Amino acid sequence: MSQSPPPGDPLRLLGERLRGSLTVAPHALENVSRDFGRLVRSRPAAVVRPHDVDDVITVVKFCRERGIPVAPRGQGHSLGGQSQVTGGIVLETGGLSAVHSLEKDRVTVGAGILWDEVVDRTLPHGLTPPVLTDFLGISVGGTLSMGGIGGSAFRHGLQIDNTLEVQVVTGAGELVTCSRSIRKDLFEAVLGGLGQCGIIVRATVRLVPSPTHVRVYELSYDRVADQLSNHMIAVDDGRADYVLGLALPGDGGSRWNHRLQLVSFVTPSARPDDDHVLAGLDTAPGSVSVVEIPYRDWAMRMGPQMAEIEEKGLRERSHAWSDIFVPASEIRGFAAEALAEVSPGEVDHYFPVLFYALDRRRLGLPLFRVPEQENRCFLFGILKSVERDFSEIAIAHNRSLYERARKWGGTHYPNAPLILSGDQWRDRYGSAWEEFSDAKRRYDPGGILTPGPGIF
Repeated sequence: MSQSPPPGDPLRLLGERLRGSLTVAPHALENVSRDFGRLVRSRPAAVVRPHDVDDVITVVKFCRERGIPVAPRGQGHSLGGQSQVTGGIVLETGGLSAVHSLEKDRVTVGAGILWDEVVDRTLPHGLTPPVLTDFLGISVGGTLSMGGIGGSAFRHGLQIDNTLEVQVVTGAGELVTCSRSIRKDLFEAVLGGLGQCGIIVRATVRLVPSPTHVRVYELSYDRVADQLSNHMIAVDDGRADYVLGLALPGDGGSRWNHRLQLVSFVTPSARPDDDHVLAGLDTAPGSVSVVEIPYRDWAMRMGPQMAEIEEKGLRERSHAWSDIFVPASEIRGFAAEALAEVSPGEVDHYFPVLFYALDRRRLGLPLFRVPEQENRCFLFGILKSVERDFSEIAIAHNRSLYERARKWGGTHYPNAPLILSGDQWRDRYGSAWEEFSDAKRRYDPGGILTPGPGIF
């Protein structure tokens, strides 16, 4: 049940201007005072669920006039308080979930729609976004603010690289449509920009023909170096459409089991050849499994797992994940050292250790930073889920890994719970910093947007 502010409170006046809802109910404030990470608590003054874009504009103008911070929130799947705001307003974007248009090569949707809904709307037309995150129960606006990475990113780039146009409400309360050819500076400042220069309210995403089924190959290894060697072979020659490396806890949680998943798409006109997909890979007898399933089932595979996590109460644990980009030439040694420092019992089969390969030549937006000295790098993610008493230890280890990677130009995926100082953010953004800072001053002159990351 919503609860309005008392008479005379300016927030009450704001609520009366909205078609959507504004609440200061304690349970609503508490629900958005934490994110999926369960590591940071920031209690806002109010929660707004806008009915439409006009409501977003109204809220931002109200906040700018009064110097009130405001942050958009999709599903709150960030890990370090990025979508939270102390004493300000949280904009829950779930009301902005319409599909505005669907064409043969693109779909235009509200920022609050979830990726699983997008897929369910496009698949009947034989279409799919080229890059999907592994879990689709997160919002389009949220992933586009971060980058959006998946196992096909080595081939197609990130989700932001497959975004054609966005509609943004700036920190000045201006509604702007931007793309690579229209207001390019704003387009580049909001995609991967962590909500610093504008709130994405609508996005046009590229579509490609969808497969009907997928063929999933899972290979097992004793050593992480062997998995990574085969991982590099698979992405370098493009033999699969999706590639993911895994380190999973073995029996008793005392050792690592290393896996490589290769996924090839099945279409009415083309089927993958098993011998071609597996050629030249180091596979021991009995260490390869192959299954074929409908594409939708594969795309939605994490949904049932997240439901199990909810049922078992595992969502309430602290998710002190470490997501670090490391040059391909250094990943074997870096990963072996890091895994020796982590007990397999600190992760599980829901949240294991992940490896995604990226190719810098596929990344076209300036704010998504990866090591620059090589074309190939890896996202190395240790998805630790720990009791809160141990979260500080886990975060300290994450910091240590990040600092080690920095000597090679390593960066981090910005939803991670990694606190950086202003100078460290400047260093992270490198040559993109000045334009980012200029865009912040130009498009958020009151400095009210999305304070959670602590960039400015």
